Amino acid sequence: MKPPPPSHHQLRIDRPVVKRMLLAACGLTVGFSFVAWRLYDLHLKRGPMLAEQAAQKFSEVRALPAQRGSIKDFGGRYLAYDEETFHLRTNRVHLHELLTARLAISEMREAGLPFPPTTGLSKEEIIALYQEHIATHIAPKLGLSHSEVLEKLRSPQQIVMLAERLTEDQAREWKELLAAQHIRGVYVGSTIRRRYPTENRLALIVGSVEDGKGAGGIEKTQDTVLRGTPGRVEVEHDKSGRELPLYRGEIREPVHGRDIHLTIDMALQDAVDQIIERADLEWRPHKIMAVVTDVHDGSVLAMSFRPGHDRLAQKPSETNWKNLCICEPYEPGSTFKIVTFTGALDTGKISPTTPVDCAFGTYQDPVLKGKPLTDLKKMGVVPAADVFKHSSNVGTYKISKRLGQGPFLEYAKRFGFGTQTLIPLTGESAGRYNSEARNWSNDTHTRLPIGYEVSVTPLQMAMAYGAIANGGILMRPRLIDRIVSDGGRKVEIMPAQSVGQVCKGQTAATMRSLLELVVEEGTGTRASISGLKVAGKTGTTRRYDPNYRYRDAEGRWHKGGYPPRQWIASFAGYAPAENPKIACVVVLDYPKTEADDAVGGGKMAAPIFGEIAAEVLKQLSVRPNRPLALEGGGQE
Repeated sequence: MKPPPPSHHQLRIDRPVVKRMLLAACGLTVGFSFVAWRLYDLHLKRGPMLAEQAAQKFSEVRALPAQRGSIKDFGGRYLAYDEETFHLRTNRVHLHELLTARLAISEMREAGLPFPPTTGLSKEEIIALYQEHIATHIAPKLGLSHSEVLEKLRSPQQIVMLAERLTEDQAREWKELLAAQHIRGVYVGSTIRRRYPTENRLALIVGSVEDGKGAGGIEKTQDTVLRGTPGRVEVEHDKSGRELPLYRGEIREPVHGRDIHLTIDMALQDAVDQIIERADLEWRPHKIMAVVTDVHDGSVLAMSFRPGHDRLAQKPSETNWKNLCICEPYEPGSTFKIVTFTGALDTGKISPTTPVDCAFGTYQDPVLKGKPLTDLKKMGVVPAADVFKHSSNVGTYKISKRLGQGPFLEYAKRFGFGTQTLIPLTGESAGRYNSEARNWSNDTHTRLPIGYEVSVTPLQMAMAYGAIANGGILMRPRLIDRIVSDGGRKVEIMPAQSVGQVCKGQTAATMRSLLELVVEEGTGTRASISGLKVAGKTGTTRRYDPNYRYRDAEGRWHKGGYPPRQWIASFAGYAPAENPKIACVVVLDYPKTEADDAVGGGKMAAPIFGEIAAEVLKQLSVRPNRPLALEGGGQE
């Protein structure tokens, strides 16, 4: 039988119970709904973000820096290398984290170190006390006040550097102090710093590094060779900041940069620098430059100039930032006459014995009606060899007329003038001259063949004379000798490169005999070296100043011209004359002298050339010829 339905009285009695059950059910439903929503929020909606924050707090992607390759001279002496330096830095997370502070305080109390009681203090107050403790112990060693250090510890920045460029011993002392005082949140780290042991010597050739990238010189042009590829490793820490080796991720090893050896040897470079320094003090020029190269493979053996570059200059404007040997072209004057004579000899227009009328030192072309040409040595009709030996401007112009504009421009191009040499350095100038014959002025016809209205760099001139010395082949400057990697097991020799044939070998031989005459009997006698024959050419030009203002005969003002009593003195040549080894160019821009007759490439630059050539050949083991009696002969 079915049970009787509840009576009205019974229903009235059970109603409160039902209400309570409904309320409980609703509460449980709301509670489980909240838990479900919270689980959804934490695990699904915000889960990835929270996981990333946790990973950032306890994990770290540590870079494994690639060691930048070193730069060395020819003999292996370091010019630039990476060295490890240490620093003291803060970690904002640990300095503002209660757990880290409590852990450090607990360790201090276990070690018996005093620390104020923290019972009843808020999180902020405990952290502040801990920061006070740190500042108290590190401020004296940093040489800062307590308040200055406290300001750095409470900085909102993630990392604040407290001390940089610490030595290994200083880093060890800091580690001992931090461990003894149980300081967390301040750590000793290491970094790599570029070091230049030769300081300002070769500064603009070697270059520098800024923000991990090359900035000028070899450091910039060979940045991809030197830089290498950094590696990385993922590491995890526990709450105390200790690394968990078992949770270390995959390691990608760095690929270190390769070492570069230059063709320059510092012993030879230092010797040239000393000679240039003495000449700079003697003549006080606006600029002085010298380049020494190997005539056979184009290797740059030395490159010196003043003013130099100061790495420690406080302001960029306080020092020179240009490599003057490649960045500052000058009007070469008579050293440029090799273009005219080489072209005329190579095309058969003249021979060394061809008579040339030098018009006794003064000549004005009857057709061009330009400015007259003058010579210091008054000569009439003389052989072409004497024109070159005594550097006659009149005779050189007349020979250039025989050669013609087109061939002259072709030989100027063959010698490499007007184009960059492509030496692996920054800021190289190509120089300039009017390479379009149709655009020549009347004065260009007479001035360009004798080295005016043309600008060249000392390096360009050195390579041009090297081409004469080696038989007529223009070489590309070679500044990098070899690239070394894998701990010295892999060596890549940088080959010599030729630009092209300037002239026939016989023409180069004839030019060598003319250049030798210049030093033996002509304007370059002061370049001679005892026991060795030298060949070369002097150059003396008025100095062009783009800022010079002058008034012409009609009273009009002009900007840019040749100030009175300002000269450029130069000498370009090679040695030994019989078996050339080196080419050298010396340029003095605006040397100071009281007497005008003391100015000249033969009087100023030639002796410097002789001194440099003698020293370089000595270091290259090229010995002067000894007198016959010293060689064991000539005895009766």
